[in-house]
Amino acid sequence: MILPSILSTSHLHLRDKLEPLRGLAKMIHVDIEDGVFVPNLSFGPKMIEEIYKEFGFELDVHYMVNDPQRFIDIFKSIPHSWVSYHLETGLHPDDLDFPKGARVGVAVNPDTRDIPPDIIASVDFIVLMGVYPGFGGAKFEESTYDSVRRLNDIRNIDGHEFDILVDGGVGKNNILELKRCGADHFVAGSGVFKDDPKKSFLELNDICDRDV
Repeated sequence: MILPSILSTSHLHLRDKLEPLRGLAKMIHVDIEDGVFVPNLSFGPKMIEEIYKEFGFELDVHYMVNDPQRFIDIFKSIPHSWVSYHLETGLHPDDLDFPKGARVGVAVNPDTRDIPPDIIASVDFIVLMGVYPGFGGAKFEESTYDSVRRLNDIRNIDGHEFDILVDGGVGKNNILELKRCGADHFVAGSGVFKDDPKKSFLELNDICDRDV
């Protein structure tokens, strides 16, 4: 599944960028940033709630923050379908009170690839950052391919059922190879919104539908 990331749009043109995806994209990716864990601030709950009510997209909410529980509580009115926080916070999924009914994931930065087995066994999906997080349009880290392969091997050998999601730097030039390595879902920001959102989204979907 392709998850368009609204971090790669401007607040001024957000509605215009999302309109072409109405009825096409099932879910959008929302980065919540605190200006501490990453050097940027992103969205507040009012804006995300308005997007949800207007377009009806399911929401994949990614907390790039030092204190995930504080922000989960701030965004408690938002209907999370998927929710993830960062392993770098030092927290175990059992330490957090996630929105009820949401699929729970853990995210790891490009230089934090070793995920403890007990955490792997406790989540529904793992987010491999293909870029160092904080801003849209960052350069894709080539090490991501090997990271996907390793996680896919762990999944196959140990019989885990978690999904692998790649977030950042995903585009037409690398999405098929990431799928071949074992990735299931792809967060695409600039890859969708840099040009025509509808055309780019459909092109990425078409590539993902190819046999590997």
